[in-house]
Amino acid sequence: MSESVPIDHAPWPARALLLAALGIVIGPVIHLLVESASANLWSEAPLAMAGAAFLAVGGVALALSLERLRWRWSAGFALGVGVVVALVGWWNGAPGEWGAGEGWQFFSSLLATAIALPLFQTARDEGGLRIGPSVALYHAWTNVILWFAAWGFALATFLLVLLLGALFDLIGLSILRTLFDAEWPVWMLVCGAFGGAVGLLRDRDSVVGVLQKVVRAILSVLAPVLAAGLLVFVVALLFTGLEPLWEKTKSTTPIVLVCLLGAVVLINAVIGNSREEEGRAAPLRWSAMALAAVMLPLALVAAVSTAKRIDQYGFTPDRLWALVFVGVAIAFAGAYLAVLVRGRGAWGKMLRRANVRLAVGICLLALFLALPIVSFGAISTRDQVARLEQGRITPDRFDWAALRFDFGPAGRRALERLARSGSPAVRAKASAAVKAQDRWALKAPELTPAERLRRDPPKLVVTPAGAKVPAGLAEAVAMTGRCTVETCRLELGHPEQPILISVPCRNCEIEIDVFARHAIGWTRLKSFAPPPPVRTVDAAGALPTATVEIRAVEKRQVFVDGKPVGPVLN
Repeated sequence: MSESVPIDHAPWPARALLLAALGIVIGPVIHLLVESASANLWSEAPLAMAGAAFLAVGGVALALSLERLRWRWSAGFALGVGVVVALVGWWNGAPGEWGAGEGWQFFSSLLATAIALPLFQTARDEGGLRIGPSVALYHAWTNVILWFAAWGFALATFLLVLLLGALFDLIGLSILRTLFDAEWPVWMLVCGAFGGAVGLLRDRDSVVGVLQKVVRAILSVLAPVLAAGLLVFVVALLFTGLEPLWEKTKSTTPIVLVCLLGAVVLINAVIGNSREEEGRAAPLRWSAMALAAVMLPLALVAAVSTAKRIDQYGFTPDRLWALVFVGVAIAFAGAYLAVLVRGRGAWGKMLRRANVRLAVGICLLALFLALPIVSFGAISTRDQVARLEQGRITPDRFDWAALRFDFGPAGRRALERLARSGSPAVRAKASAAVKAQDRWALKAPELTPAERLRRDPPKLVVTPAGAKVPAGLAEAVAMTGRCTVETCRLELGHPEQPILISVPCRNCEIEIDVFARHAIGWTRLKSFAPPPPVRTVDAAGALPTATVEIRAVEKRQVFVDGKPVGPVLN
């Protein structure tokens, strides 16, 4: 691999017309294939959807890669990636029966295509399997810019025709509106505009090159901001530990992975496509290096978060794909850190070479995972069913909707087996899941207070010490759902109006519930969070021993004809 420069392809005016005509033909055909005869949005015929995927992916690949130089190579590449994506869609079956695993497999095939495209364009320019980092990065940035610019032009074209249709409609000529109601002309217009826009921009490489530099310059300015934020976050973890990450949100892994993706994009915006394009300003260089250094700790946080979630709840297709993404993040983070340590002054050049190697590896991995070789749905089904059969999770808490709708064919086969051979409780739940037409039909019924108390007994500290909780009050407390993880305090100093004080998590606001006795039992009278500074409590551990009082408070308020009006006056 060498730091070669991209080939300056000569203009090809016929290309814009060719791609526009191709879009005009392909658009209505795609609409015909994906249109459903029923009220569903998409067709349920796997072969029709596979044909639409072939035309869409192959058409976009041809539009972005087509050059007069070795145009047969571009046509062959477009044909190949179109066939691969179509086969993945066909293997997955009817889209309405796709689970999370099938959806991610299809996404993986699209990701493999997107990564393979600039690698192919580089090999085509070189005339063989020689992939120069500068050329590959140039094509990658160019493809992204062309994608957004062409769709922007297609949107502008659609809006323009829509405006003209409204204009002619004013004088009774409704032909454009009638055509738009038929839908297929819209596909023809949009796809034709997309192809024509790509062809026009391809003939203006100098404009695309300027756009590249502008986009990278704008993005590189954000590198110091993200670097400072991630550095502060990593340093803060040394003092807070990792526990707050699990308490505050269930989305730790996605958030961290998006931050890592942003770091990769901004680092490459700073280093550019070649040494001549590297950011010269010291803040940009140092921020890119800081981002490369901080990526590995963040990737390890994502790994711990994913492992913790899997340990708690077992495998699902989404969690297995999260493991894949975390593995890719660790590979990028490790490679970037190694290049930073070894490269020193030449780290930009080494990083561009590492990017190409990483891209090839991810492309092959994505292609492998897209093929029906490894089934994450089957792996997840075996794990979840084992947890159920071993008693690690009860039938009431088992996610039957996920097994029915998210785990693909393996999940549905497991449900049919459990409906025949499981315990009575399992058979009943599995049979209901097999018959369900959508996941909402499997929504758990509302538990009675007694059932909620048996399933989720609240953790209570009762004051005064030794006081007996009145009959029915424990069920009313259980219905709040606030005291199953953190310990709450139930103040019985005023028997007719017990007070429940809870702090749902560390550094969370205090929540207060006031209960009242009625003829039919206990009900929650009101629920509120106190104003500052009471609402900001440092630790829930101090709650059981804190002094809690109810005091009479005098207030002033405006009364009109004996009726209170407006807020309480302090």
